[in-house]
Amino acid sequence: MNLTDSATLLPLLTAGGYVILLASLLIRRRPGEPAQWLARFLTVSILWQLALLPSTLRDLVPSLPLFLLLVGTLMLGMTTAVYIDWSYRRQWFYLAGLTILLPFAIDLISPAFALEIPEQLIVQPTVGGALTPIVWLILSGLLLATASRYYQVHRMPWHANRLLYWAVALLTTFSGELILFFDHSGLQLAGQIIRLAGAAGLTYGVYSHRIFDVRSRLRVGAGAALITAVAAIFTTAILLPLIPFLSQLEMGRQIALLLVLTSVGFLLYQPFRQQIERVVRRFIALEQFDTGAVIRSYSQAISQTLDVEQLSLLVVGTSSEMFETNRGALILMTQVNGRYELQPIPAMGRISRQKVQFTRESLIFDTLAEQRQPLLQYEVDFNPEFQDLPAEQREWLREQEMDVFVPIQTGNELTGLIALGPKSSGTPFRPNELELALMLADQTVIALQNARLYSELGAHNEKIRLLNADLRQQNQRLEIMDKVKSDFITIASHELRTPLTQVKGYADILASMNEEAILSQEQTREIVGHISRAAGQLEHVISAMLDASQIDVNAMRLTFVDTRLDTIVRLALEPLARAIRQRRLSLTIEGVKELPTIRADFKRLVQAFNNLIGNAVKYTPDGGAITVTAAAALSDDPDTGYIEITVADTGIGIDPKYHELIFEKFFRVGDPQLHSTSGTKFKGAGPGLGLPIARGVVEAHGGRIWVESEGEDEKRLSGSKFGVILPVIPPQAKNAPALAAPPAEERPPWLIG
Repeated sequence: MNLTDSATLLPLLTAGGYVILLASLLIRRRPGEPAQWLARFLTVSILWQLALLPSTLRDLVPSLPLFLLLVGTLMLGMTTAVYIDWSYRRQWFYLAGLTILLPFAIDLISPAFALEIPEQLIVQPTVGGALTPIVWLILSGLLLATASRYYQVHRMPWHANRLLYWAVALLTTFSGELILFFDHSGLQLAGQIIRLAGAAGLTYGVYSHRIFDVRSRLRVGAGAALITAVAAIFTTAILLPLIPFLSQLEMGRQIALLLVLTSVGFLLYQPFRQQIERVVRRFIALEQFDTGAVIRSYSQAISQTLDVEQLSLLVVGTSSEMFETNRGALILMTQVNGRYELQPIPAMGRISRQKVQFTRESLIFDTLAEQRQPLLQYEVDFNPEFQDLPAEQREWLREQEMDVFVPIQTGNELTGLIALGPKSSGTPFRPNELELALMLADQTVIALQNARLYSELGAHNEKIRLLNADLRQQNQRLEIMDKVKSDFITIASHELRTPLTQVKGYADILASMNEEAILSQEQTREIVGHISRAAGQLEHVISAMLDASQIDVNAMRLTFVDTRLDTIVRLALEPLARAIRQRRLSLTIEGVKELPTIRADFKRLVQAFNNLIGNAVKYTPDGGAITVTAAAALSDDPDTGYIEITVADTGIGIDPKYHELIFEKFFRVGDPQLHSTSGTKFKGAGPGLGLPIARGVVEAHGGRIWVESEGEDEKRLSGSKFGVILPVIPPQAKNAPALAAPPAEERPPWLIG
């Protein structure tokens, strides 16, 4: 093998280049799948170059170099797939692998006959050989199209720049491979150089996360070329008309005139070039900011801002005008229990206000505090220093959809961040723009401190105002409850002394008449009946007091049985039926029979609904209406069903300020001196225990009770509506065995408050 032959020397030199690239990649030891697949690609490239050398193996397998070229395309495709995070990487591997084997399988299976292949192409004159460039073209085109599509749809500029760089490196590599299909020494040299340059670019893209701004480099290059071209055209336009004139002069005069023209041109060229640069920069977006003017204007604007929300709008709005961003927020940072609490204050775009806590040792905050430089989201995603960042922190940063985070720092402590989204133009932030953003953050420090202090002062004032309002409400409640305690003596005297007086009076009458021997059997029966009714009333009041005391200490013992609400309502109404008929009250019951069986303490629920309906009877004038409605209630918990029962009346109503107090023991709306021995007459008074007991029973079942009423008005009769929600199976009854309901004939003790 002659090493001086170009067919030998060029593949050896190129293979040496791939060896250097592979060694640099391995020395860097960059972890991750892209580096592993690129190492395979470079290894296949080395083997491909060695297969191009004249040898016995090549004579035996002429298609080996083409096969290795296609295998290299497969490896490069896998490198691209993991580099751009292509979701179809597995499908690519199998599909491309089968496609690569296709032309070689055809040559093995089909009869060996030669095709007419142009002499300029390095392809075997077989069917499989003719398919080789087609397969390569399809695979390389698919990779370029995929990389380009990912670049076009990515919103984050630096991430898109990374994809653009990779697409350019891929295009360079494939361009070199395309040239190598042509059998020409000059094209072979150019193709090897171009492909090696593309491979070097791919290697740089894998082991270095800091990819230069491709678009800015292209714009700067285009601007420099344009400036040079315009200056050259101007110089040529001046010198061309002088060439015929110079040819007529003597040598000495020609030299003298050229020296004069050179001096004049040197004096005029620089101002002319500066004007051209100014025009070119304006049209290709290379102009610079007037930093001083921007800082002065910004400082004046924020100096009078004492509201955090307004400050966020001002900071992000100013940045948006300069950098053309359409998303941004001011993120407040507060130290809470050794952690940083971050609270976004949105200014532009839909941004969650939800607070999040990070540890103070987070690498993000250490980087911002120590380097005092803006942090790009691109760095968080691709810088190896952030590879150990906790997943929840990484995910939160991605959810913000910001391109850069600029620290607002007081001394060594971070007090906030200016978060800016990607530019509308899709271009990355340039170094001078990041420096300007950092200057704005420095100007924001004092304004942010003042705004936060002002906001905290306002929050404290609001808290104090709410505490004062709550204190006033509690004072009013205490005054009312203190009055309730005082009224309890009066209520007790009415509720206990009245039946006791009746018992004593009738007992005295019975004794006196018995001594005079004037008692008949009918008189005895009547007097004993009066005594029995008074004793029963006394027993009812005492039982209600005992029940109320059990509610206070959570000592109410419930026995759960399977029962139906229509039975409970029917038994609760039975003691009130006579009063409803006598007072001509209209009673309507709806939806009760359609409800499913519930598990509850039968007697206690009858007691609760007897008190609720009895309350409606007492405060509804004669001829009024009472409506009991029941229906299934919606529930967020699919495992727990609820029913809702309402007891509405056309009575005098309840003042809203008493809506909670009526469920307190011994509380009664109105003068406690007014008293009626009957609990079913209009505005008949009681000990004030009926509604508290009803609430205790409902809540003991895991339910809720409330009242709705516009207010108390005996003329307009706005009425009241009591609502009750009960679980079909109370939480404490889910694991308890279901008992049978008592027979309908069994009557619970009626406790009417």
